Amino acid sequence: MKQVILYTLLLCACQSYSLFAQSNKTGTLEIRFTGIRTEEGSMAVGINTSPEGWPKKAQIQLQLPKENMKDSVFVVRIPDLPFGTLAISVLDDVNDNVKMDQTLGIPKEGFGFSNNASIRFLAPPKYESCTFEFTGSMQQISIKLEYWGKDK
Repeated sequence: MKQVILYTLLLCACQSYSLFAQSNKTGTLEIRFTGIRTEEGSMAVGINTSPEGWPKKAQIQLQLPKENMKDSVFVVRIPDLPFGTLAISVLDDVNDNVKMDQTLGIPKEGFGFSNNASIRFLAPPKYESCTFEFTGSMQQISIKLEYWGKDK
């Protein structure tokens, strides 16, 4: 009887460890930003793991210089990102002021969202429209930037 109890406790401990290990898995996300109009400034990237704060107060915020940009394409790899549901917003922050410049509510800088979700009536897309499952040790997505107004 003691062996059965010991075996059961050992089995429960192994299952708990397995669940803990799965919840702590991380990987590298490669994001390919396309359609960038200028090499000036940086890319402000927000990664949301939940709808709270979408898209202005992302849980993970990065300001990335546009080094190695080629032919209007900028590629970045983000390592050690926890697996789960993610939504990404990006701003082509040309003047590095960490905010979207606007005129009468119309964006003056480029922007984009995961799944290439479109804005709606001068408002960002819903969180659910931008979510994707991040589950691989190396996963790639592409985000096409949108610009309104005059070309540079």
